[in-house]
Amino acid sequence: MAINTRKVRPNNSRNDKFVFLAAALGALMFEIYRGAVPAQGATEPIWPTKEWQTSSPEEQGIDSKELAKVVDFGSARMLSSTGATPSSRLDSLLVVRHGKIVAEAYYAPYAAGILHQVNSVTKAVTSTLTAIAFKDGLLNSPSHRVLDFFDRGSIVNVDPRKEAITIQNLLDMTSGIAWMELGLEGTPNSTVGEMARSPDWIQFVLDRPMRSAPGDEFNYNSGNQHLLSAPSLFRVGSFKIRRWSGQLT
Repeated sequence: MAINTRKVRPNNSRNDKFVFLAAALGALMFEIYRGAVPAQGATEPIWPTKEWQTSSPEEQGIDSKELAKVVDFGSARMLSSTGATPSSRLDSLLVVRHGKIVAEAYYAPYAAGILHQVNSVTKAVTSTLTAIAFKDGLLNSPSHRVLDFFDRGSIVNVDPRKEAITIQNLLDMTSGIAWMELGLEGTPNSTVGEMARSPDWIQFVLDRPMRSAPGDEFNYNSGNQHLLSAPSLFRVGSFKIRRWSGQLT
C-alpha cells in the first residue's frame, strides 16, 4: 500500500499539536492491531536482511480497509483541516507488522529517498549507533566521561560538573547542561535556535554553562545528541559511521 497525497509545505518545526496527532494516530493503530488476527507464516525468519520485506495487510492479519483509515486520517487532518500548520502535518507514514511493511504513504512534496530535516527522529539513530560503537569495542563504557574525547583547552565554562558528564548522561538527557528546548527553532530564547545559528554546533554545546550536576535531573536537550554525533567521540572516520548506519537497515 503506497500512497501519494496532495501538496504540503515542508515540516521544519515541532509544537504541541504533535501530541494530539501522536495520540490520535496511536489510538487508530491500537484499534487496528487489537482486531488483527495471527498471520499465517508469521514465524518465518525475517531478519537479518538487507532490504525491508513488504506484505499485504491481510497476509499479516490486518484489515486493509481499517489501515486505509489511518492514511485517510493523515490526509484529512494534516492537509486540509482548518487551522493546520506545517508543524501539524506528516512527511510520511510507515506501518510494520511482523517485521514487514504493510503500509507506506508519502505526503507531497516528500517521497521516498528525499533527504530533509527530520528533527528528533535522529535521536534514536545516534543512540543506536552509540550502542553499536560500545558493542564493537570503540567505546569502552557508557560511563566514560565526555570531555575525554575533546580538547579541553578549546572549551569554555569548564567546571567539575561539566567534567563529570558521561556518555550515559547524554543518552538519558541528564547531562546538566543549561538548555531551553521549547521545540521551535524560532522561539525567542530557545537554545535550539541559538545552536542553529552558531557556526559550530558541537562547540556550541560544549561551551554551554552547566545548570545542574550530571544525573540530577532530566532536561530534554537536543544538544546532547549532537555531542554523540561528533566523530571524535569514537576516534573513527566517516567510513566507519557509514558502515554502522548500514547495520540499521
